[in-house]
Amino acid sequence: MQAIEFETHTHNGAIELPARFRPWKDCSVKVIVFIAETDLPTTDPYAFDAVSLNTKGFRFNREEACER
Repeated sequence: MQAIEFETHTHNGAIELPARFRPWKDCSVKVIVFIAETDLPTTDPYAFDAVSLNTKGFRFNREEACER
């Protein structure tokens, strides 16, 4: 396996190969991505601020919970 290194920008979620590597365009490759700390998103898109649960009618049984 050969290893190459180059820097580029993503375009709509895709990474474009530099011209000198285009003959490999239909080859199977292994990709490792390093992102500069300054380019990381400031918030987690999957994070949430609060959870609201309706517990009306829920009966908690401590002994039953401890058995699990």
